[in-house]
Amino acid sequence: MKITIHGQDYTTALDAARPLTIERKLNEPSVCQLWLSLPVSGSPGAPLRNQALDVTGDDGTAYFTGYIAVNPLPEYAGLALEGPRYRIAIQALSDELLLDQLLMAPATGASGETVGTLMTALVAHTGSTALSVAGLASTVQVGSFTPQPGASWSSSAGLAASQARAAYRAINGALTLVIVPGTVHPLNETDGSLTLANLTFTASVKRALANDVTVCGEHEPVAYVTEYFLGDGVTTQFYLAADPFFPAASKATIVGELFNQAVINQTVWASTGLGGYFSLGAGGLVMDGGNGIDGQTILSWIDGIELGGTLLVEAVGVTLSPGSTGVLAGFFIGLETQSACVAGFQVTSATGTGAVSVQPLIQGTVAGSSYAINSANQYTLRLRIHCADMERTLAIYRSFGDGGAITYGGEFSSSPAKIQLEIQEFVDDVGGMPVILYDGAVTALPASAMLLAASSINLIGTMRSIHLTNLGSGWVVSTPPGGGPYTRRLGTIAEAAECELERTAKLVFYTGSTPVSGEQIAVNYRTIGRAVGRAVNTASRAALAAAGMPAVAAWIGSVTSPPARSSADCLNAAIAIEQAAAGVSALWSGTYSGTRLGFASDVWPGDALLLNAPSASLDAQVVVRTVKVSYQASYPDLVGYEIQFANDWADDLAIKTSTTVPADAWLPAIVAPAPLANLTGLTVTTLNGTTVAINTGVTPPSGGGFEIRRRDFAFMPGNDPGLVARGTLPNITFSRETANDRFYIRMYDGSTPPNYSQWSTALFINLPLGS
Repeated sequence: MKITIHGQDYTTALDAARPLTIERKLNEPSVCQLWLSLPVSGSPGAPLRNQALDVTGDDGTAYFTGYIAVNPLPEYAGLALEGPRYRIAIQALSDELLLDQLLMAPATGASGETVGTLMTALVAHTGSTALSVAGLASTVQVGSFTPQPGASWSSSAGLAASQARAAYRAINGALTLVIVPGTVHPLNETDGSLTLANLTFTASVKRALANDVTVCGEHEPVAYVTEYFLGDGVTTQFYLAADPFFPAASKATIVGELFNQAVINQTVWASTGLGGYFSLGAGGLVMDGGNGIDGQTILSWIDGIELGGTLLVEAVGVTLSPGSTGVLAGFFIGLETQSACVAGFQVTSATGTGAVSVQPLIQGTVAGSSYAINSANQYTLRLRIHCADMERTLAIYRSFGDGGAITYGGEFSSSPAKIQLEIQEFVDDVGGMPVILYDGAVTALPASAMLLAASSINLIGTMRSIHLTNLGSGWVVSTPPGGGPYTRRLGTIAEAAECELERTAKLVFYTGSTPVSGEQIAVNYRTIGRAVGRAVNTASRAALAAAGMPAVAAWIGSVTSPPARSSADCLNAAIAIEQAAAGVSALWSGTYSGTRLGFASDVWPGDALLLNAPSASLDAQVVVRTVKVSYQASYPDLVGYEIQFANDWADDLAIKTSTTVPADAWLPAIVAPAPLANLTGLTVTTLNGTTVAINTGVTPPSGGGFEIRRRDFAFMPGNDPGLVARGTLPNITFSRETANDRFYIRMYDGSTPPNYSQWSTALFINLPLGS
């Protein structure tokens, strides 16, 4: 074994009193500990903190590479002729210490990325290039990921790798990622590679086999509400009938870039294209041309953005010089060319004069109105996108059972959305009224996209700042007397908005935007519920019953990672857990000790042991969780392993669980429901003081139809006082009943009992009767 510190060979200084140990844990930094007895001559000298330390086997195996993490400490060893003698205690951490010592740029998460891309982005968030990321090429998908605030790189990377059921390693100056199991080490009783005396299994009464699993998650958006109010020319505050769904306040601000540093912050922004076309100056972001080719000179936010809820992009202090062309403040998918722009502001210049204008770019096509730009003035560009579906990509839950790998989730929805683009001109720092350039909708909004501050073909100008905010689930549309419907600008006064939807279930209009008398106000939002899912392993129940044992083995709790943001997530997690937890192999855990000679290759956490012992009827594959490598001076190397192993239900791996059950969870949950589509395309075609007419936007399944009720979560066949109407056609007309009507609508099928839409589309009507 060769021990190198700061380029010097310390092998002969290894103290014989205590062994060198390397503790490896799954998705955590490795820790190397050793003691040195240095020669009296002073050469080599005492190691120092932050010096590199490598431990390499005689066969070239790299057991450890890292850096001394704390100041080496003297430990009294005895009295010699020269006086007191000391051995020096060394503690080192593996290579990711270089990243853990740096502050990571704050991030609210990423969506729609592979674990390899996500891990690479986490490295970029540190700003370090000390470790190679070429080994982070895994294409395994991660639904969505949010790092813990203030977490170190290794903590965030470990969480991301675990969600993919993968293991990261940092060694030899490089990061690698392997899907569990990385290497399978066969240990067989018949060929002598398995030493039964060194194998111990452990058991715990804290967790048993489970075939009826209920998973609780976070608060989720439920009913799709449209609530109606009537303006009187005076009232500016309208109180909603239910609390609207908002993401956590800590996640409201997604991007808040002031461009006020010396250089572009490459821990959060990625730029492509050579030539120095983007830089920072007194006016913020400086755009100084491009190479003339669409999509080759861009400045994009590193993390993918989930396009759910109401998002507001605001580019402040924009100036554009004659001849400018490109796209500003846009969402893009795939290649960052204009054809891949979901929504943004296209900048064009007239041939000959170079006069610049801005026009909305919607799904790769120019739309809406054009606005002429004066190079002497500043502009603020605002893009609002509203998608009623908040979670666009489901979490992915992975486990491993008797039948092999288990994966559920990851589906994404292509949902309709409403889009509004506006421009506000500032002359001598005085802002004019915002001008709406586009107020429309798209039928299929991608689940996630990249935010580009600028895509320059030849952009010449500046941008003071850019912001991306999640405004919750709300969207407000007004219809004045005798006029057509138009979208109200939602946000704060600083964002030149007309109104704000507060978390306290209140819609507030600002001065100058008060609804006129007779103006009908439609507020779209989602209500709040608790995510819950339940799954049952019927095969396990039948097998237990056939053996004369109690058939039900229930487990109820919460999933903390990947976060269960919806009941669909909870159900996927419950299915993954029950398929693993009902199997015999799910609870395998224990320890095994051996030497390097007993394995074909080095053993790392994330590898697997394939145990075969006919005498014990044992044939199992178990996941290695920790490896303690120990060595004392010997030739040839005699390297010992102390291995702890556990399968997914014995010790959480890709799915992190808790026994906590939220007080507002509605239990018992329905077992694996088969919901129909929600009526997100429902429109109100007639609304007056006596009648409501709707078009559901879909055709019901055979034998099914649409059911309207006075209260939610009470849908069922038959007639009762809560039933308003049923219909089999998309167009349904029914009567108003009170000045504060509450109607809930779902689709049902011809099953017995019928399946319904998962969530209601609700109409809350606060309008006078008889008008």
